[in-house]
Amino acid sequence: METAVLFSGGKDSSLTNILLKKIFPCNIVNYTVTFGINSNWRYAKETANALEFDFKLFEIDGELLEKAVDRIEKDGFANDGITLLHKCVIEAFLEEIKVDVIADGTRRDDRSPRLELSDMRRIEDKYSVSYLAPLMGISYRIIKPLCHSLFVIEEGPTDSIKKSDYESEIKDLMRQRGMYPYDFFPKHAQSRVLRYKDRNAF
Repeated sequence: METAVLFSGGKDSSLTNILLKKIFPCNIVNYTVTFGINSNWRYAKETANALEFDFKLFEIDGELLEKAVDRIEKDGFANDGITLLHKCVIEAFLEEIKVDVIADGTRRDDRSPRLELSDMRRIEDKYSVSYLAPLMGISYRIIKPLCHSLFVIEEGPTDSIKKSDYESEIKDLMRQRGMYPYDFFPKHAQSRVLRYKDRNAF
């Protein structure tokens, strides 16, 4: 089964790959999304290469990002705008690329992006695809030590980590508009996978 994983280079999307490869008979290709605001996608490519994951770049028109930032500015916080962006990205991707399965690393404890069951079913019905979020039922207390047992992980304040997620391009677009990102994003820690701890362990 042709499977696309939306990949940021972080521990959640990296772990999603490992789980799918172990339990699911599929051909996985990792896609990192860029809106053309910056070139942070290259960090996900570096991680994918280090983990021996197939990688492709998926470029989307910046209009979707503009709408997400409009929503964030209106709300005064980022969560719903990021969730809106994630839904739009999935649909834009499936409009262009035919796969049997689309997967991501969203977790049970994530505030955003967060798809509701109705969103998942609508996407599946509209595009005749299966949506998988293998980490959705797993506590962060399980995921974190599991990832640290598998990967060498760089951790630190969010703007110090070279990450290929929505947040980096959202913040750069905000700066272009003269907005201060931390009016909308609380300061928090981020992480990025650098390589396997032991490639022969699994």
